[in-house]
Amino acid sequence: MAEAEVVAREPVVDVHATSGKETRIHHLAAPKTSKAAYWTSFGPNLVWGNQDPIWPLRRVVLNAEATNRLCELAQPKKDHRPQHVFVPEFQYSCGRVSQIWQVSDAAAKRGNATMRLEELARHKSVPNGYLEHHSQFTYSCGRCSPITRPNRRAMSCPERPRTAELAIPKQPHPHYMPGRPVRTVVPSNALAYIASPLIEKLAVPKSKSEGAFRDPEWTIPKATLQANPSERVTELSKPKKLVDGYHPCRDVIWRVSTGAKNAIASNRMTELAKPIIRETMDHVQFNPDVFNVSENAKKAKASARIEELAQPIQRGQ
Repeated sequence: MAEAEVVAREPVVDVHATSGKETRIHHLAAPKTSKAAYWTSFGPNLVWGNQDPIWPLRRVVLNAEATNRLCELAQPKKDHRPQHVFVPEFQYSCGRVSQIWQVSDAAAKRGNATMRLEELARHKSVPNGYLEHHSQFTYSCGRCSPITRPNRRAMSCPERPRTAELAIPKQPHPHYMPGRPVRTVVPSNALAYIASPLIEKLAVPKSKSEGAFRDPEWTIPKATLQANPSERVTELSKPKKLVDGYHPCRDVIWRVSTGAKNAIASNRMTELAKPIIRETMDHVQFNPDVFNVSENAKKAKASARIEELAQPIQRGQ
């Protein structure tokens, strides 16, 4: 834990105390360290990637003896596979299903092979009409256009303007810019440049208080507190107005009015408020006439609206 704190907090180098151009250049060339850990860490400074515990262990825990149950759970799982499997059989086949078997002594001592083995051991024959021409594809990597040697007449032929034009390499685009070198060469004027006082002031690192938290209160200067905003700032500070006709969202809880609470329901409302009491299935299943249609329902005439709703929906074929 002490090493982690040393890594996180680097020594502060005083810029004004150093002297010489080389020391200043080396100081500015050093990479900027991340200060995010000063404001985002809420615990001890840790170095990830090692086996150190987050919290230090007590001596009692280090000197404690494991119970029989812990020793039993710490035992590795037993490998029930035979030891001769997967190692010699798949040594040259990379774990494929067709493993390489070792030849037995009886098969090795057998003198003559059968006719079937001789037929399977025969290599694939070359098709009729095949001509071996590997020399033509020496530098063409098997392309269909082999590289042939020119004859003497072609070698002694004078150069034509068209051939000379085709032999000119393609020029890059006029706006093409080559890649920058990996190492940037600093000009001598920049090396001999003396920084101005403003640059020296801007190069001073920002001083931050040590700790894991930021100050909750910011000090506002008096000039800011006494400043008068301009008309533009006052106009921008006005809140955005709502559109005409805007209705806010209804509350989740609806407030019942006092008149509705003191209202007296009519006889019709009381009649409609009574729930329909139906028989349970325990009684209905023993009633043989429960699903019979009454005579009044059979003689009823449907209204025009019911006839309209009873029409099937005509969809496109």
